[in-house]
Amino acid sequence: MGKKYLKYGGVRFENNVSPEEINEFVRNLPSSQKDSLFEVVSLLHKEGLITLYDGDSITIDRNMEEYMVPNNGDGH
Repeated sequence: MGKKYLKYGGVRFENNVSPEEINEFVRNLPSSQKDSLFEVVSLLHKEGLITLYDGDSITIDRNMEEYMVPNNGDGH
């Protein structure tokens, strides 16, 4: 299976449990703990449901690649 990255964070992660278990965990969180992706991911990591890999990140959204404008380094 290919590497998985958080859509809005770019950090690589790996599931330690099934997607169904992760979904159930998130569904059962109080709404106050679902206010931010960072908080949800932190809780998933703390509970051992996912492993985060620091230093292995991506900042390109592959779904938006065709709309991206090259950076010429000149600010334009």
